[in-house]
Amino acid sequence: MFSSRGKSLPRFLTPGEVRSMIILSSSNPRDSMIIKCLFYLGLRNSELRNLCIEDIDCQNRMIKIIHGKGKKDRYVPIPANSFLTDLSKSVGNKKNGYLFSFGKSHHLLSGRHVQRIVKKYAIKSGLRKPEEVHPHTLRHSYATHLQNQGIPLNAIQEVLGHADISTTTIYLHLGMDRIQSLIENAF
Repeated sequence: MFSSRGKSLPRFLTPGEVRSMIILSSSNPRDSMIIKCLFYLGLRNSELRNLCIEDIDCQNRMIKIIHGKGKKDRYVPIPANSFLTDLSKSVGNKKNGYLFSFGKSHHLLSGRHVQRIVKKYAIKSGLRKPEEVHPHTLRHSYATHLQNQGIPLNAIQEVLGHADISTTTIYLHLGMDRIQSLIENAF
């Protein structure tokens, strides 16, 4: 992996690798929805675990993240694809509570449990170095995918909830394939 000033760049997955994890998790709707939310919404592990039904607006395709990192609220658009349909089914007729809870007392999933779910499907998918795949890897993959699709950096900063644009600029390095392709096409 390339490095920038001695720091290694974060690991990211291609959309195909994420798709493989989603397909392999499809027999477990909760696990599949966890992977989809991490990738299609770019959520942090804690944001995923604290995602409340009442903060999901499938009709307007928007999710409100309450007290993300730095205790700041933000809105994240829900992509209008099969994920929106799946998320709507997961929400169903529920009016409140956490999206990912378990048991009769509706306990929250632990961060470690979410990590195990992601790792399980990374291994099943045969990804290279699955031990390096974490929930945050899917967040990096989301940001990298957006950057590769030409989404402006300030828009990526906004949906990720970064206070400082310099935090978001790491994804410029990850989008080198797209930059190289654009330069080649220019000549």
